[in-house]
Amino acid sequence: MYKKLFIVFLVIAALIFAGCSTGPADNPQDEPAQSVSTTGDADGGYPVTFVDSLGREISIEEKPDKVISLSPAITEILFAIGAGEQVVGVTDYCDYPEEALAKPKVGGFEDPNVELIIESEPDLIFVAAGIQEELARHYEGFGIKVISLDAETVEQVLTNIQLAGMATGNVTEATELVEEMESRINKVVDTVAQVSHRPTVFFEVWDDPLMTAGPGSFIDDLIRLAGGQSIAYDAAERFAQFSLEVLLERDPEIYLIQDHAHQPEDVMARSGYEGLSAVQQGRVAAVKDDLVTLPGPRLVEGLEIIARILHPDLF
Repeated sequence: MYKKLFIVFLVIAALIFAGCSTGPADNPQDEPAQSVSTTGDADGGYPVTFVDSLGREISIEEKPDKVISLSPAITEILFAIGAGEQVVGVTDYCDYPEEALAKPKVGGFEDPNVELIIESEPDLIFVAAGIQEELARHYEGFGIKVISLDAETVEQVLTNIQLAGMATGNVTEATELVEEMESRINKVVDTVAQVSHRPTVFFEVWDDPLMTAGPGSFIDDLIRLAGGQSIAYDAAERFAQFSLEVLLERDPEIYLIQDHAHQPEDVMARSGYEGLSAVQQGRVAAVKDDLVTLPGPRLVEGLEIIARILHPDLF
């Protein structure tokens, strides 16, 4: 559990230093979502060229035999598309799927071991954006291809899966995974389309300080797709501090938390929370953190769980 707490802390700390709001924005600005585009042989041939999440154009001349993943979400993607045998290194926090635990560890999420990575002689390194952006530049300095994959929406997660498939030569497997995920997503969306009421939702990503997922985050996207309305609709950052006063004023019908540190009874026992409708009606629910915080294949499972919480009569 402590590893999960630490990696969540790292991500949130990076966002705090980038500047987070202490409440709703007076004049929120919608940030354009990062995109990933591809050109080349979509059937798995090479060379292939990518414009990744950092806007960098990257060309891969041949199928990489050795791949290192410095992001738990990307590690999940690689194993899910059949690229597990190509993976020669992962971080200490890459614990899913089980096969990833047997892979050589190359250090932390924020501070991987440079010597171990160079000694592995990787053909390709995958990193996340944000806190790992500097890592991309660092390893390119050693002449290693680096691709950054980030996601602000569920759709971008699907795009990342396709990109990883093209980069590693596992296009068929990636396409099949995306189609299966799209089918499950569409089933949820079609089911909630019939509802006349979309309940208001608060998603807690951290409790001290209180933080939530705002517009431009895939958690916000999950709530929307599941048939809910986030009360943090005007937060100024993807992950922003949220005041208790505004929380009580907007009074969400449903309060969602991650299970990494708290359970519903913990939230319901907090001082000042007794006035929340979600607490009074027992509509505080925990979701397994990996299903909603890691932009990988299991996001669709997180979507299905949130949809059942929001609309139990439909699922």
